[in-house]
Amino acid sequence: MLPPQRDPRVLASFRVLMHNLVDEFFDTMENEPEGAQMEAVLAETKEKFIKDAFKVMDNHIQENSPETLKESSPLLQEARQEVRCRIQRRSVSTSLEVQNPEESIWARALRQFLGILQSFLSGCRDALTWLWEKAAACLQAICSAVEALWEVLTDFSSFVGQLLCRSLIQV
Repeated sequence: MLPPQRDPRVLASFRVLMHNLVDEFFDTMENEPEGAQMEAVLAETKEKFIKDAFKVMDNHIQENSPETLKESSPLLQEARQEVRCRIQRRSVSTSLEVQNPEESIWARALRQFLGILQSFLSGCRDALTWLWEKAAACLQAICSAVEALWEVLTDFSSFVGQLLCRSLIQV
């Protein structure tokens, strides 16, 4: 079974959403470039970005999951929720850092934008690591169970073979 392919249309739509968010940010900041407002606009942009990213992720899962998983598989739902938590946990506020009074509002906006993207990327990396570990543990457990079944069936086959051989000898 081949892994699901990434739908270029879904990825392109996410790129458009990201570009639109940046455009909205700059449009808002051109009208009233105040430091306090920039923080609020950045926070709103970050929330929209995360919301859009999760929407894209959910759409991708829905389009690429087998029908059997689409009916609310508890494991899939649990994994989706854990991924969301891990990404959001990394996307903490960057406004706690010390601000340089000589830094322009646009330089600060760029730095904070890059911080938002970096924290999101870090959250995605954390989520992917967790998913790979879960998948490996799950597959290891399944392999172990199949190996145990194989061992029992092999022993049973041997037993039945010996039993039949004894029956043939007695006849």
